[in-house]
Order: sequence, then C-alpha cells, then structure tokens
Amino acid sequence: MKTILILEDNDERIAAFRKAIESLDSDFEMKIWKDAPSMIAEAEAFFPSAALISLHHDLNPRPGATADPGTGLDLARYLADFPPACPVLIHSSNTDRAWSIHNELRFAEWTVDRIGPLGEDWIGTFWLRRVRELVTEHPNTWPSELPADR
Repeated sequence: MKTILILEDNDERIAAFRKAIESLDSDFEMKIWKDAPSMIAEAEAFFPSAALISLHHDLNPRPGATADPGTGLDLARYLADFPPACPVLIHSSNTDRAWSIHNELRFAEWTVDRIGPLGEDWIGTFWLRRVRELVTEHPNTWPSELPADR
C-alpha cells in the first residue's frame, strides 16, 4: 500500500483530498493530520510507504484546542532532517511561506513542488494531476536503514 501523507486543517479540503485519492488506483491510502506537532510525532512510521507528502502552511486551532497547531514550515524543517523519501507537494495560498517550505526542502534535496488553490475544484483537477505525475516520476527512496548519525 502507498500512503499519501497530508497536513491540512480544513474539513472541506480534507473531503476533497479523500475523494481525489479514491480516484487513484486502490494501492493508495491517505493519512491526514490537522496539526503539525501530531504529524511530526507520527509521520516517520509512514516514510517507508509514503508516495507523496502534501503540506498546507497556515493551520488554525481546532475548536477547544489549547495547543498551537504549528505550520507547514514546521513540517518542512522536520523533514529536512531526514533523507528524502518521496516528493512533497505544497498546497498553500500563503505564497511567502510556501516558498519558505519549498526552499527548506529543496536545500535538503527533497523533490518538492507547489500548487496554489486555483478555482473551486483545484484539488480534484490541478492537485490530483500533479500528484499523479510526481508519484510516477519519483518513487519512494526511503532507505531500509537510516545512517547512524540520524
């Protein structure tokens, strides 16, 4: 099974991501996090099966939450400490921070691209098209063993 890891806090976009991923072949599943600290705590376990990571930057606190939800840049800094596993697709309308995420990952030698929210069905069209291209062109490269200095 190939996993698409997503950092996203908006329920409508999450539903659209779920629908888009269901349109891929049955080898794909989605793992979603609504805050950066949770994704940072759990994501490494999914790196061996990761086909793609999609990051949003501006995360809003969940109702009743007392902790800061963090940002996509927090995830980029976390990922930059690892060898690249799969492509990363940034899906944030915050252009300045999207480029910060992009640069953080590019300098760490991850394959990274950006798609901005364009139109009503941007997830089912533009995002999904780019996902198909990225997962075809860049298969998972997660090492079976991490270097001793990791």
